[in-house]
Amino acid sequence: MNIALFGAGYVGCVSAACLASLGHQVWLVEISDEKLRTLRAGCTPVAEPGLDELLGEGIRTGSVIPVSTTEEAIPHTDIALICVGTPSRTDGTCETVQIQRVLEDVAAALRGHPNPYVIALRSTLPHPQLAAEVLPLLASGPLAERWEKDVFFALNPEFLREGNAIEDFLNPPYLVVGTDHAKAIPVFRELYSGIDAPFVAVSPGTASLLKYACNSFHAMKVAFANEIGALERVFHADGGGVMDMLCEDRILNISPAYLRPGYAFGGSCLPKDLRALTRTAVIHGIPTPLLSAVGPSNESVIARSVDLIGGADRRRIGLIGLSFKSGTDDLRESPLVELAERLLGKGFEIQIFDPEVRLEMLQGRNLRYVEEHIPHLVSLLVEDLEDLVTDDPSKPALIVVGKAIVTAERLIDLCPAGARVLDLVRCLPVDAAPLEVLRL
Repeated sequence: MNIALFGAGYVGCVSAACLASLGHQVWLVEISDEKLRTLRAGCTPVAEPGLDELLGEGIRTGSVIPVSTTEEAIPHTDIALICVGTPSRTDGTCETVQIQRVLEDVAAALRGHPNPYVIALRSTLPHPQLAAEVLPLLASGPLAERWEKDVFFALNPEFLREGNAIEDFLNPPYLVVGTDHAKAIPVFRELYSGIDAPFVAVSPGTASLLKYACNSFHAMKVAFANEIGALERVFHADGGGVMDMLCEDRILNISPAYLRPGYAFGGSCLPKDLRALTRTAVIHGIPTPLLSAVGPSNESVIARSVDLIGGADRRRIGLIGLSFKSGTDDLRESPLVELAERLLGKGFEIQIFDPEVRLEMLQGRNLRYVEEHIPHLVSLLVEDLEDLVTDDPSKPALIVVGKAIVTAERLIDLCPAGARVLDLVRCLPVDAAPLEVLRL
């Protein structure tokens, strides 16, 4: 393929070198005279193991052509990859000036380019900013008549680590293309046909959030390990050894476990142990801002659900689930108990269906917790799901799914058409017609 690649920074140089090594022809557009001189000398302006050799080979063989203007690249190419910087503004948002300038130049150059064209952004940018500050430039101006007809846009995030970028480019965990335009997808399949990795086409918003989720997760892992390490003296422990053993658990710790959006955590272990650990850190004067933020973050999930229910224009609530998770009758510190308590306090009429919670089967601390703290909630339990979802036209109910104990098919069968369902655990598809499915 013939590719116009904008920006000879870290991502741009690595991408250009690797794409050329896969047999593509790359026009590398860079406005810095200093970088252009370096490139034309067969060298890279960024430090990365193996990049001087790989990029230098592409330049010597002519498969990478450094140029200074958009007009030198666009007429020869089928796709533009934008790899310019998006540095932080003082308020934390990303600067988009460089992207905007490139897009304006590309749009002007495409006026004389009659063939279909794909414009792809590899620079990292939150989707709300993309929609507000970038895409309007393509939907108006020189490309207005061709936009989404034969000129298409996509996000193509990169997942490169400095020091290992060439290997990461050629052997990625997946190839992600975020686009609303089906005609753009075959272009990327051809572009990456030489790479053996799963190809995933998603919406631009999903591609953008995935990139930020990955980097934020990596940052969070570093901070978590550092906070555990900071506690080793207090516990008379080996922090490095603790983390090594933590990573040995591939069932819960280093795994997909707990990594699904859903509702708040609860139960008799996680909240208690988190409180004990963070309180120990406070007593001994050790800052643990990440660990200390977990409890408030969990509380914010419950608060958001209360706010959403309060704005849903329903005073009658059918709550599916009461114990803190599926497969147990444990009600201690259940976020669903907390949700029900807050809704009752706000005057909502509530019925609860949870076949896993049976008063006659409760024992020990769980029974004492019910008797001492929430006897009024147990009295709201109904035996059959039908009792919960049967609609009263004069008082329509909001069904709140707090545990994945009911299938989408059963809810669709039982609920009247158009019934509102707040799915806290994301066990229902958003388009579960004839239900109106809400999410946090």
